[in-house]
Amino acid sequence: SEYRDGAGPSRPASAGRLRLQMRRVLAFRAFLLLLLALPGPAALGAEPPSVVEEVAALLSGTFDSKAQAEADPKTWKAVRLVAVRVPKSRLGDPVLYVEQALLATPDKPYRQRFYRLEETADGGVVSRVFEPKDKLAVSGKWRDPSDLALFGERDVAERIGCAVRLKKTPEGWFGGTEGKNCPSALAGARYAESDVRLYPDRMETWDRGFDVNDEQVWGSEKRPYEFERRSPGPPAEGSK
Repeated sequence: SEYRDGAGPSRPASAGRLRLQMRRVLAFRAFLLLLLALPGPAALGAEPPSVVEEVAALLSGTFDSKAQAEADPKTWKAVRLVAVRVPKSRLGDPVLYVEQALLATPDKPYRQRFYRLEETADGGVVSRVFEPKDKLAVSGKWRDPSDLALFGERDVAERIGCAVRLKKTPEGWFGGTEGKNCPSALAGARYAESDVRLYPDRMETWDRGFDVNDEQVWGSEKRPYEFERRSPGPPAEGSK
């Protein structure tokens, strides 16, 4: 080739190479203009998911804090969290049923909730929290979420003041409860605060209770629980 023996190219070859490069640049510019002229995904019918659908997808699945508990068993417990979409729920759409239990005793949940997701005027999402009145009736129903569709407002009690408001960030969806409006009587508390961070591979939740003097009386004092996503759907039968 021209460079094999270390000698530089002759002037005619250099001029020809320059013309070739210019043609490539012009062709690339024409290609970019063609791409800009093409219809975008929205025009082709591929609408991006709504913000509530995006949050619903991040919330849905099987999660656990096993890794965190193994790293510091004195501070953290191994907890499993299962969240499933409730099809055609009487509470609205989208609605998720969420069940938490110790990983060692998954059939004995200690927290059961319905979350109804609503878009806010500023493009955020609010998750309204409902507690089932008959917890035994919904226990383990993540196995067949369609059974939960008949549970309506008469079957639940909304936890007024405990709604979680989420905003989108470059990392995920972050938010929490507002002020001192979420009541709690656990361990002498007057109100509770919940902070939530949703990532594609995990969620972090930090629940804490405070007394009338704003002193923390329950919940982690260090940092939030870290729930790693194990699957995008419910757990396989027999798994822990």
